[in-house]
Amino acid sequence: MARRTQLVVGVAVGLALWAPAPVLSEVLLTERKALERAFPGAVVEKRTLYLTEVQVAAIEKTARSRMPSAIVTVYEARTGGALVGRAVLDTHVVRTMPATVLSAVATDGTLKMALVLQFTEPPDYLPREGWLKTLAGRVLDDDLWPGRGVNAVTGATLTVHAFTDAIRRALAVDALVLRSDP
Repeated sequence: MARRTQLVVGVAVGLALWAPAPVLSEVLLTERKALERAFPGAVVEKRTLYLTEVQVAAIEKTARSRMPSAIVTVYEARTGGALVGRAVLDTHVVRTMPATVLSAVATDGTLKMALVLQFTEPPDYLPREGWLKTLAGRVLDDDLWPGRGVNAVTGATLTVHAFTDAIRRALAVDALVLRSDP
């Protein structure tokens, strides 16, 4: 009986060593820090949009990407009372785990910057910050796609697609909802 107990314990220890470690959600940047970085010195106000079905359909058609939710968190940044930009928070699934991207949009509708706030997939799948910087100044057009005007990243294909989708959605929300609503 003792030998059988040792065998069971040995198998359990062996399985524990082979089992994948749980992946914890890693916060890379807080909302506050991301907003300070995107809009230094600006006063930022948070808004929650409750999109209608018509708005969701229009955004999805324009962005060519499904909205993860009809509830969207938006930040408006002002300096001296003047609007200097907006940011859209987008949480979506990359492969099997969520990521959160903050897309800062300039008043002319161009992407000011995209910042990754949270990434739960393995760190190897996260594109470097330099890749995100290549997207600054972009507009929502046919070139804002991986393999067209957006560089692919070896080993992070799904992440590149997910982040580019999030940015297109943010630009569409800005163009279709925010800039049309004074």
